[in-house]
Amino acid sequence: MKSRRWIALSLLVSGAALFGLLAVTFTPETRAYLGEVSIAALLLAVGLQASAVFCRILRLRVLCRGLGYTVPLRSLTVTLLLSLFAGSITPGQVGGEPVRIHRLSRSGLAVGDAVAVAVVERVLDLVVFFSLTLAALLTVRHLWGYLAATVLYPVVVFLLLVLGLLLALIVLISRPALMKRVVGGVAGRIMDRCGRSRRWLRFCPGVGDAGSLAGRIDHEVEAFAAGFSRFIRTGRRAVAGALAFTILEWVSLFSVASALLVALGLPPSLAESYLFQGILQMVANIPLIPGASGISEIGAATLYSRIVPAYLLGLFVVLWRLTLYYLNIPIGLLAGAFAEREQREAQSEKGATDRGNA
Repeated sequence: MKSRRWIALSLLVSGAALFGLLAVTFTPETRAYLGEVSIAALLLAVGLQASAVFCRILRLRVLCRGLGYTVPLRSLTVTLLLSLFAGSITPGQVGGEPVRIHRLSRSGLAVGDAVAVAVVERVLDLVVFFSLTLAALLTVRHLWGYLAATVLYPVVVFLLLVLGLLLALIVLISRPALMKRVVGGVAGRIMDRCGRSRRWLRFCPGVGDAGSLAGRIDHEVEAFAAGFSRFIRTGRRAVAGALAFTILEWVSLFSVASALLVALGLPPSLAESYLFQGILQMVANIPLIPGASGISEIGAATLYSRIVPAYLLGLFVVLWRLTLYYLNIPIGLLAGAFAEREQREAQSEKGATDRGNA
C-alpha cells in the first residue's frame, strides 16, 4: 500500500511538471516537428538505457563471483530491476540498496557479503560518476559563466562531498573497530529517536532485544569487513571487471540524452549533455521527493535551455523522463510479479519436501 502511494505521488508530481512544461513550450513549430522525430534515434536511446541496465546486472554477477557465489542471471535480473523500481519511487533513490541486499541475501549470500557487494557497487559508481562529471566540467569552460550563476558552485561542493565520502568509506573499511563504533552509534541514535520502543525490532529478523541487536551489528560488520578484505586479496580481477562494466553503464546512461537530441534533429552536444546529466543525477540523489519528480523536469528544462530551442524543450524533457524514469516503473512491477512467483514456487517446493520427510 505504501509503495502505491509513493508511485502515485511521484507520477502525479512528475506528470504535473511535464504537463506544465509542455503547455508553456508547445507551439505550432513543435506540432510541425513531431513528424520529423527520428524513430531510429529514439530506439537508440532506449537501447542505451537497456545497455546500462544490462551492464549493472553483469556487474552484480561479477562481484558475486568475486566472493565465490554463483547467482543465476535470472535472479540477478529480477534483483536489479526491483532495485531500480525501489529507487525510482523513493526520495533520493534510497530504496535501491536495501532491496538489492535483501534479494542477494535470499540468493545465498551472507548478509555481510551482500552489503559488501552493494558498497563496492556504490564506490565504483561514485568513482566513475565523479570522473565523468569532472571531465565534462573541465571540457565545457565556455559554460562556466552561465553555470556560475546557477549550479556551478553547488556542483563543485557536491563533487568535494563525494570525494570526502569515498575517503571516509576507505577509512571505515580499513578500521573495522571504528566502523563498529560508528554503526553502533547510529543504531543507538535510532533507538533513542524511537523512544526505545520495541516496534523497530521487527525490521531485524532474529533479534530479540537491543543487546542482541548490538551483537548482530558487530557480527555483520565483521562479515562485511571480511567480504571487503576478500575483494582486496582475491577479488581484484572481479573489481576490475566490475569497474569496466560501471564505466560502460554510466557512459550509456549519460548518452541517452544525446541520442534524444539527435532524435529531435539537434547536435548531440556530448560534453554539455554529460555535464547536465551529472548535475541532474546529483539532484536525483537529494532525498526530497520520490524519483526527484518535478525537480528533475525543472532542472532539465533549465539546463538544456542553453542547447535546445524553446519549442523543442518540453518535448525533449518528456522523452528524457519517459526513457530514464517512467520505463523503470512498469518493468519494476513486472519484476515484482516474477519475484512473487519465485517465492510461491520456493514455498511449494519446501512444502513438498516437508511432506516427503514426514
